[in-house]
Amino acid sequence: MYGVLVWPPEDLRRFMEELQAARGVRGFGPPHLNLRQPFDWPYEEEALRIALAGILRGHPPFRVRLGDWRFFPQGVVYLRAYGGGAFRRLYHALEPLAPPLKEIEGPSYIPHLTLALGLSPEEAKALAQSLPPPPRRSFLVREAALVRDEGEGLVEVARFPLGPSPER
Repeated sequence: MYGVLVWPPEDLRRFMEELQAARGVRGFGPPHLNLRQPFDWPYEEEALRIALAGILRGHPPFRVRLGDWRFFPQGVVYLRAYGGGAFRRLYHALEPLAPPLKEIEGPSYIPHLTLALGLSPEEAKALAQSLPPPPRRSFLVREAALVRDEGEGLVEVARFPLGPSPER
């Protein structure tokens, strides 16, 4: 399984990891913002890298604004993120790469950074209502990461800058 995501800035990553440790919860891998749903890739990994480089080169850096803590009834607690039109354009440009493993988000995808998974709906609601605000209100997305799930967690395969390539 592969994913295309954004790693948050160091202060936000550290803040979320400290919250996870203090509350005894965890998400799927380190804190991250998915740029599309996880997918299988039936071809060589190098072909995926080339395809991603081409797609991402056509999208300039953009700002993600952070909202409040929320929860999904499936027991997920997350920090809401808003990327506006730039995020939506990139999300839709990445969709044709391959079908998602599960159609869990589809066109109604809500950009977010997951803090906790596997809670009861009541636990998720209580946790979301008790969390402090993040240490920042926004961050600039300048690059995306290709990751592979190897069962033990996410392994970064490559990073790609957004925007035109430097040689142009």
